[in-house]
Amino acid sequence: KRGKARGAERERSVCALRRKCVSKKECGVSMKLFAIMVLKWRGVEEPVVLASAEDLSSFNYFSRGSVKEFMVFTARTLAKRCAPGTRMQVEEKQYTCYVHSRQDGTAGVVLADAEYPARVALTYLSQCLVEFTEAHRGELEAPRVTDNCIAAPELATSLAKYQDPVEADKILRIQKDLDETKTILHQAMDSLLERGEKLDDLVAKSRDLGDASKNFYKVAKKNNSCCVIL
Repeated sequence: KRGKARGAERERSVCALRRKCVSKKECGVSMKLFAIMVLKWRGVEEPVVLASAEDLSSFNYFSRGSVKEFMVFTARTLAKRCAPGTRMQVEEKQYTCYVHSRQDGTAGVVLADAEYPARVALTYLSQCLVEFTEAHRGELEAPRVTDNCIAAPELATSLAKYQDPVEADKILRIQKDLDETKTILHQAMDSLLERGEKLDDLVAKSRDLGDASKNFYKVAKKNNSCCVIL
């Protein structure tokens, strides 16, 4: 009976998700996944991006380089601050960042707009981490100091597939409710910083960001712009 009840609950969740997504599409509301990244945090001074995939088509062509740099900066910053065995959901203006840090020393980061369903994003992130570690287990043991050192075209494929959240029906129907991994919600990046830390200082010191991106950040912040994922 308990199994049937859980199955019925999952079915209701899927139906509710489908209605929500269809309703938003009919209203012209966009739901977008911008990036998926897998990082290694154990045994390195700063988390290393093992593999990633991005969809920057919704950003201005001339700002895409800076946007990508800020995505990497954000992913590295979050992966470093997410406790092993936990998830984080960080909301910043109209963007949301999802992080899952695993006990095996890897972490996954998904960046999406605020309209993308959180449950789908977290499920997608967990599935990507499992599939990535299984497919590249041997490569994970080697020392890694260079970003995108593992070829993982499957990330781009899955990122394109899940641009439509209704596609998540297929995994939500067969997967149990999200496991007991704790998800911590933060309303802004600033809430993750340690006492005395400032986001402006992290941006200024970051090696992920070029001079153009740092100037872009200053201008965007001054104008209270939402064109970067911070």
